[in-house]
Amino acid sequence: MSINKLLSHRRVALSLLLLAALTVQTGAQAQTAAKPCIELKNEAQMEQTYTDAQGKQATRLAALGKVVPGNEVVYTITAKNVCDKPATNVVVNNPVPEHMTYVMNSAMGVGADITYSLDGKSFAKLDALTIKNADGTTRTPRADDIKSIRWVYSTAINAGQSGFVRFRATVK
Repeated sequence: MSINKLLSHRRVALSLLLLAALTVQTGAQAQTAAKPCIELKNEAQMEQTYTDAQGKQATRLAALGKVVPGNEVVYTITAKNVCDKPATNVVVNNPVPEHMTYVMNSAMGVGADITYSLDGKSFAKLDALTIKNADGTTRTPRADDIKSIRWVYSTAINAGQSGFVRFRATVK
């Protein structure tokens, strides 16, 4: 293996390790200015095939093992309300990690409105985003154009409760 490929693989592995520790931004309403009510946990996993108790093939999420280009990683962001009052206006922003490509239509979150960003700053529904080509024409974004995903919860997260959002990305 060439030194460039080896370094690239090491950068991907380091990016995945750093992402597992990533703190996701949240616009959650805080009970007091000193203590935010929403704690976030960002977990990176891989889908694993196994045989269940009935002898049928099934899939489950498992801890990341060795990842190589082409592997799909599942990111789950859990938002837990650690205050004694409901948390409203909860917003979760998560960048698509460098060295990863978002898997189209994989973002999900029950009770959350999902928007996407091409620059990590402005967000819109996927069908409202366009890319301007060098010749002045426009096109719809491809998976590799998506830089960040935002989930906005439409309802409060009650005290002591959690919600989660999820997306998939492929290692470049």
